[in-house]
Amino acid sequence: MNRRQQTRSAEVITLTNKQANVYFWGWQPEARFRDPVCGRRFGKTYLGAAEMRRAASLASRWNVHPDDEIWYCAPTFKQAKRVFWRRLKRAIPRDWIEGRPNESECFIPLKSGHIIRVVGLDSYDNLRGSGLFFVLIDEWADCPFQSWEEVIRPMLATCKYVVDGVQRYGGHALRIGTPKGFNHCYETYNLGQAGGQPDHKSWLYSTLDGGNVPLEEVEAARRNLDPRTFRQEYEASFENYSGRVYYAFERRLSVKACPYDPALPVHVGMDFNVNPMSATVWQERPDGEFWQVGEIVIPTSDTGETAREVIARYGQKDGGTSRITVYPDPAGVQRRSSAQGKTDFSILKEYGLRVNAMNAHPPVRDRLNVVNGKFLTADGKRHAFVDPACRTSIKCYEQLTYKEGTSEPDKRLNLDHLPDATGYYFYTRFAYKPAKVTELRI
Repeated sequence: MNRRQQTRSAEVITLTNKQANVYFWGWQPEARFRDPVCGRRFGKTYLGAAEMRRAASLASRWNVHPDDEIWYCAPTFKQAKRVFWRRLKRAIPRDWIEGRPNESECFIPLKSGHIIRVVGLDSYDNLRGSGLFFVLIDEWADCPFQSWEEVIRPMLATCKYVVDGVQRYGGHALRIGTPKGFNHCYETYNLGQAGGQPDHKSWLYSTLDGGNVPLEEVEAARRNLDPRTFRQEYEASFENYSGRVYYAFERRLSVKACPYDPALPVHVGMDFNVNPMSATVWQERPDGEFWQVGEIVIPTSDTGETAREVIARYGQKDGGTSRITVYPDPAGVQRRSSAQGKTDFSILKEYGLRVNAMNAHPPVRDRLNVVNGKFLTADGKRHAFVDPACRTSIKCYEQLTYKEGTSEPDKRLNLDHLPDATGYYFYTRFAYKPAKVTELRI
């Protein structure tokens, strides 16, 4: 494909299939906010040029107010000018332009009265003022999220225009980039996936999906980069470089529909923590898979309230609880004055729940290894899966990391409770070996 072919009015831009897929969804009501997450050299610049030209055309056709501008944004103004300014000038037909582009401030005045502008988000407070019809944010993972929250999103909110006689409100945004850990780029990507927000749409494309880089070049990069860097830069994989605790969990492979089956026993891992009380609910399938069908998170709660919630959701219609087994934090064996001397274990049993508990905590590393081994074994097979509705659990599995320089999970962000509950279930059921009592004869 000859991308540099020129016409008298503007550069001809030919998009590959994946780029065209993102482009197709532009300006559809169900996709006001689009988030393509792409590997390096996907062709973001070509896509961006096509998007900006279309926005300029639509602003005129749809009677958008001239105060609502069209922006290309990058992490810094210097970067935005270097990467996109020349490309933008080639993309806009000359007969659309009023006068000449402003080279110092990097904006193009259009005959329609609108402005196309190239800006940097490093000084986003200085950008307040005008409204926005369309914004393209490049290298989204490297841009400050506050620029979106505090400046860009409010500027989009005031835009209005008419399409086929129908009044519409709110400008559109395309946020595009390569992943950088589990930051805001990851969060907005998830908003466009199943179970996210109705006005968001997102994609994840590798470098090869873009169709611009030959396989030989990608394989050369594979030979020279460490696995995590390669996955992030070329496969658009969200990687955490500070050390994920549950590294075997991967949303794309570990999350699937896991509907609750009333005919199967229920296994509940439980972490005793007043704020919040946490439990993960599992079922063991006949095919050998383990499905997390639910999660329970109750702030400022106690063991009794959590037990009642388990029974309300998973107890039998006749009130029976014999099919529910709880695998609790071993610390629950201790008596608590706040519970009139009862233990957490005895409270659970009073509600008719079966309790399978360890006598003491296993080494943390052993418990983590058992959980990771369920999510992914050394031979590449996955046995444990999580239902998409378990959103807090998924977040915790993905984002819990080790304290820097240690082998202990970092508990400061309160991401450890639900994974701990899962660990108590898997370790107690499949790895725990109670100490044998030896009879001594005298």
